[in-house]
Formats: sequence, structure tokens, C-alpha cells
Amino acid sequence: MRYKLSPATLTELLPLCRTDLWPDPGEVDEFLEAFDGFVRAVRRARGVGSRDAGGLTLSQYSLLEPLRERTAARVSELADAAGVSGPTATSILDTLERRGVIVRSTASGDRRGIDVALTDSGAELLATRHAWLREQQRDLFRALGVQERALAPGVLDRLSELVDRLAAGPSD
Repeated sequence: MRYKLSPATLTELLPLCRTDLWPDPGEVDEFLEAFDGFVRAVRRARGVGSRDAGGLTLSQYSLLEPLRERTAARVSELADAAGVSGPTATSILDTLERRGVIVRSTASGDRRGIDVALTDSGAELLATRHAWLREQQRDLFRALGVQERALAPGVLDRLSELVDRLAAGPSD
């Protein structure tokens, strides 16, 4: 049930609200600047190649990451897991295939489907990149204070949800 409050009622209730819990406008501005910086950093990281010419970009890693636990996957499954379109995934996979990181084959039982599998060198490359990424994440975690560590999982989950909503765009 929704209640409609008159402006007079709102004026009477306002002094009862805990204004000490309201964010300071400067805090909001600082948060918005930090969030915008975070989004820009993610965008830069996804579009920039690895410093190691034989390494994987974050976009390539994200696309291949499901293959750490499986021997093969469909292009569409990899694209969905990485949050990219089929054509984008195909373009990334073209590059990785030319480098000998992956092999593609017609899916057994469905000639329309394409399976992707890592080569031996691709599996090694993916494992190396995964270990490096995890170490960077552990370093960040170790640098956090006790309270920050306790808050971090919830904040990261909420940031992930927000980024997903932003990527989806307005619902109207």
C-alpha cells in the first residue's frame, strides 16, 4: 500500500529524519568521480593489449576463461559468458586462432555449431594469465583494512549489478 503525504506532513516529518545519515554533497561528488574513473579504467583495460605481445588482453582472457574448466565450448557459450556479441567473440577468436592459442572445429552432432578448444600453448597462456590476475586481486585484498575487507564483497557485487544495468541501458 502506498501512502500519499501532503507537503505539510512532509515538512513536519523532515525534522524527525536522521539527517546525519544523509550523504554530504561533496561525498556524493567524490563517489561519482571515483565511479567514473573506475568505469574508464575498465574500458581502457578491455581495449588495451597485454604488454607481453604473446599474452592475453583482458577481453581475450574473459572470452577464454570458461575453457579453464572445460575441454571445449561453443562460440555462443563463450560469448555469453564474456558478455560480448557473437561477432565480437568471433573476431577475438580469429586472432587467437592465428596465434595458435585455440582451435575451432565443427561441433559433433550439430554441423552448424562451432566448438572452441585451447591448444597446449593456449592452455598454458590462459593458466599464466589467470595466476597473474589472481595475484593482483590478492595484493589488493591484502592492502585493504579490516573494515574494507568486510565491505568489499558486497560493494563489488553491487558495482557489478550497476555496471550490468548501465550496459543494458534504460528500460523504456
